[in-house]
Amino acid sequence: MGILSRYMLREHVSPFLGALAILTFVMIMNHLLKVFDLLLGRGVPLWAVIRLLFLMLPFTFALTVPMSVLVATLMTFGRLSSDGETVAVRASGTSLGRLLIPVLGASLVLSLLMVYFNNSVLPQVNHQYAALHSDISRKKPAVNIRVGVFIDDFPGYHILIRSENTDTGELRGVIIYEDGKGEEGPRAIVAQRGRLESRPELDMLTLHLFDGEIHEIDPESPGRYRRLGFKKNSLHLSGLHLTLEQRERSYRSDREMTSHDMEERIVGFRGEIRSVKERIVRIVDERLGRTLGPLWPIAPSTSKDTPYGPLAERSFYMKLQNEDQAIQYKLRDISRYQVEIQKKYSVAFSCIVFVLIGAPIGIITRRGGIGTGLGISLIFFVIYYVFLIGGEELADRRFISPAVAMWGANVVVGAVGLYLVAVIFLEWGPGRWSWRSIIQPRRSLVESVQKEGTGQDE
Repeated sequence: MGILSRYMLREHVSPFLGALAILTFVMIMNHLLKVFDLLLGRGVPLWAVIRLLFLMLPFTFALTVPMSVLVATLMTFGRLSSDGETVAVRASGTSLGRLLIPVLGASLVLSLLMVYFNNSVLPQVNHQYAALHSDISRKKPAVNIRVGVFIDDFPGYHILIRSENTDTGELRGVIIYEDGKGEEGPRAIVAQRGRLESRPELDMLTLHLFDGEIHEIDPESPGRYRRLGFKKNSLHLSGLHLTLEQRERSYRSDREMTSHDMEERIVGFRGEIRSVKERIVRIVDERLGRTLGPLWPIAPSTSKDTPYGPLAERSFYMKLQNEDQAIQYKLRDISRYQVEIQKKYSVAFSCIVFVLIGAPIGIITRRGGIGTGLGISLIFFVIYYVFLIGGEELADRRFISPAVAMWGANVVVGAVGLYLVAVIFLEWGPGRWSWRSIIQPRRSLVESVQKEGTGQDE
């Protein structure tokens, strides 16, 4: 690797890492705001919050790595142009295209790494994130003692507390209404004092009651009312989901599957479609066999008299409609999986596309600041992802093929980038004269650089 290649790659490292950190932070915060209401008030342990944030990173990397490539390319080539380094390269007799070769090579390597990441690492991490998100969703908020109002946080119980001593935790004037389970009828419990004991290892709360009464219907004689007094009574409240329970999650969505897994699903769907088509053929043959009799070569499976009339006709057409609808559902599932497969590759190879569009735009703008780089990049991000998201929606509805939908953005943006590279870096095409004023320095500056290189004095 030559000195110029190492220099170009080294110049891209800092802006790439800086843009990656900023864009990842922005996307993490945006995603965190969506799950903030899920975390708020549920008493989620700190380790779960940290793990949730950690599991968000791979998903954001799949998007922010290509975006960071565009920012780094714009900033680097913009700085080279503004500092006159492109002038020095041209004055030394080296083509500007030589600056682009190592960057394209690095983007190709990065694209291949992102293909592996999107297809092998990301599905497993997405599965772990979905499982943890589901566990947090099942967790109920910590019990909040509210004085003077009925507490309905406990299944089957409605609790009213008159007052609470915040220093000792003693409860006063406890009234409990129990709905009743099985053969037991409802009952009311009244106690002068009480104390709440939390037992998180058992996912249980124990309410210790003192000096109270139990009012209930006699289960042996429903017509009789019974009142029982007690000095101390303990009520165990379990199954509250107060702790974060981690469970195995067997279901996987399309974003939690590798390309191989989705290909297997697609093969299964196509087999189901063939079975449905065979059922349609049998239904039609049965109908025609009953209607045409010996004129139809395939006899019906039964020789029983079959009812005719409007109801029979409606039933026949409804069967066909249901079978056709089943085929359409399977075809949509196939399109959805094919879209996700194509997306794993198209987004990864957008790194090369962003280099092709970023390098000439950076030279045209002649700005090397991160603000300018992010600002210009935002325009191309919007264009690219509008194509991507719009294409995904159209492909899911089977208006266009998944390959066209997912690679269309790369083709359009890449074609513009190739044109700009050909005109600015290689000076090809009919537009080279109009662009030459942008990249070609004044003759006196070129001559001065050439003289300095040969050691001549003016």
